[in-house]
Amino acid sequence: MRGKVEAEFADLGEQSLKNIARPLRVYSVGSSLAASQPISAAAALPVPDKPSVAVLPFANMSSDPEQEFFADGISEDIITALSRYPSLFVIARNSSLTYKGRSVDVKQIGRELGVRYVLEGSLRKAGNRIRVTAQLVEAEAGNHVWAERYDRDLADIFELQDEITEAVTIAIAPAIADA
Repeated sequence: MRGKVEAEFADLGEQSLKNIARPLRVYSVGSSLAASQPISAAAALPVPDKPSVAVLPFANMSSDPEQEFFADGISEDIITALSRYPSLFVIARNSSLTYKGRSVDVKQIGRELGVRYVLEGSLRKAGNRIRVTAQLVEAEAGNHVWAERYDRDLADIFELQDEITEAVTIAIAPAIADA
């Protein structure tokens, strides 16, 4: 490219990028000022015009590792149900899944995914009972918009997932619209 294009290139070295398994060599293209600026791997994305939400993987707080399946199922079902609302911009499951098991500030998640709202939750199991909590947070300010707790018997896991998914979806879609 040297001598062919009127631009300066600066080698920024190998960078770890989201959703790419191995580091990639990154270059900065532009003026000498731009070439000297480091690139941020977690650059902020613009927030879309319509209400936007990311559903984080629900945390399994029980000692039962099999409940991980249940926690992931609730997260995925809520994403699917919210995606049916054409008035909402919902982040894909694979993008939200990158935050599984990580403790990340909601404000940072909002910037990285370009969303206004983040839904997070957890579940705990004790004997034959399960408690699922969910909370909707406005990402920029970190304010809670909505929160709820669901205590149920663990009889039919799919029926329970459907019930909680429906309850959360019906509750947060209007909460986002009102906010």
